[in-house]
Amino acid sequence: MTRAELTDKIRKFIPVGTEDYVVHLLIQYKVQLRLSKPRRSKYGDYRSPHSKDNFHRISVNKDLNPYAFITTFLHEIAHLIAFEKFRNKIDPHGKEWKHEFKLLLEPLILHHQLPDDIRTAIQLYMSDPKASSCSDKNLSKVMSRYDIDDKLLLEDIPEGSVFQIDSGKVFKKGKRLRTWIQCFLIPNGKEYKISGICKVTIVENL
Repeated sequence: MTRAELTDKIRKFIPVGTEDYVVHLLIQYKVQLRLSKPRRSKYGDYRSPHSKDNFHRISVNKDLNPYAFITTFLHEIAHLIAFEKFRNKIDPHGKEWKHEFKLLLEPLILHHQLPDDIRTAIQLYMSDPKASSCSDKNLSKVMSRYDIDDKLLLEDIPEGSVFQIDSGKVFKKGKRLRTWIQCFLIPNGKEYKISGICKVTIVENL
């Protein structure tokens, strides 16, 4: 695949203007990028080269909005660089990975036009990157504003609302318990604790 073909393929998944940066990293590090079907358990992953070839493999969920996509992609590139430098001698999300991730995020902040809320959230996140960007409540909440679906954050709907999560289960929202929210499964009333940044769909007629 030529550089131009690669750019055309990746363009619709990432923020406008970041194409050269992403394509440069793909070529420089010999990455095979796979656009994965949505996965609830993770946004992306990295696999080191097999003995039969010399390619690094990264997958990113193709349903992510552009800002979540590029943040996840850089997260996985940081794993690649940390692997090349240290192999498997370090903690996967330890200080070495955090250092590489911060270095990769800096050009995104400094040289690309991002919405102010995204830029600020990434800058705060850079102070101590988490193992998953979705585990950072502030970053996840800000990025969710740019999702193309019509779902809401659990913390933004009124107490007493009935809602459905991706698994199909239906709950009634209870009280906030710090970062978690008390919820009751319908119809048996079993209590669950669900993150306030869980994306949900309001159920109007039950």
